[in-house]
Amino acid sequence: MWAYLFGVVLVLMTPTFYNYYISLNEYGFGAAQYELTFGWYGAVFSDSLLTTAFAWTFMLAVINLVITVPMGLIAAKQFKRRPQQAWLVALMLLPLFVPGDIFASALLVFFKTLNGGFAELAKLTGFTFMKGWFKLGVTTAVIGLVVYTLPYIFIVILITLGRYHSEQTEAARACGASAWRAFWDVEFPQVKAGVFASCAFVMILTFNEYTRTAILKGGFDTFTTVLVSQMLNTGMSEQSYAMGGIVSSIAIAVIGAVLIVTMLRSGQMERRRRGEEALAPA
Repeated sequence: MWAYLFGVVLVLMTPTFYNYYISLNEYGFGAAQYELTFGWYGAVFSDSLLTTAFAWTFMLAVINLVITVPMGLIAAKQFKRRPQQAWLVALMLLPLFVPGDIFASALLVFFKTLNGGFAELAKLTGFTFMKGWFKLGVTTAVIGLVVYTLPYIFIVILITLGRYHSEQTEAARACGASAWRAFWDVEFPQVKAGVFASCAFVMILTFNEYTRTAILKGGFDTFTTVLVSQMLNTGMSEQSYAMGGIVSSIAIAVIGAVLIVTMLRSGQMERRRRGEEALAPA
């Protein structure tokens, strides 16, 4: 089963390996001659456009992670507590059914209208601090990313919560634990795999997202917008392929670590179960 899973991951990563192949060529993409070099990876950090775009994207990913994962966890816990609330699942999954360009365009119109309304309100009341609250920038980009990634996080954590029995929390509360201690000491250890997977998922989705970020980001560049702009205009530079290789390596390391840790933990739990069955009286 694990060999099959790793095989599927390798197949999905095939385009990434081709990116590595290009980034290690001294003469870049499409060259008739191939000469192995790691020099482009060192040159990445001298490209201010790429490094600045990477820094902006990383900041958006961290902010998105801090906001989205707790929201997804709370929503999943709410549904787990009252499974008859089918409307909650429909509400959380609704953004998945709206095409990204349509959703981003709608948010763009909404934010521009809202920003204009606050600007008029600031003019009428004299509260100038309200002017520019929803001007395109980090805030609007983060809102778009939260709406985009939250349904995925909700599903991942909800699946993990499926094997957790709420009676354990009730037992902890009956023993005198506060709501926070019951969550942290009893519930979180059993769902932390889903929470950590959600964190990795948020980072990967943020780095891969283009449409919503490009429309809502305002005047700064993100990693994907720089790459798409290069492809449509001048063509991707060798440093861009190298930066793509670095980002892909980080994603592969995170996904690989999750798979390996899960495999080891599953093996340990299976051996423990077999040992308990062997020691149990007939």
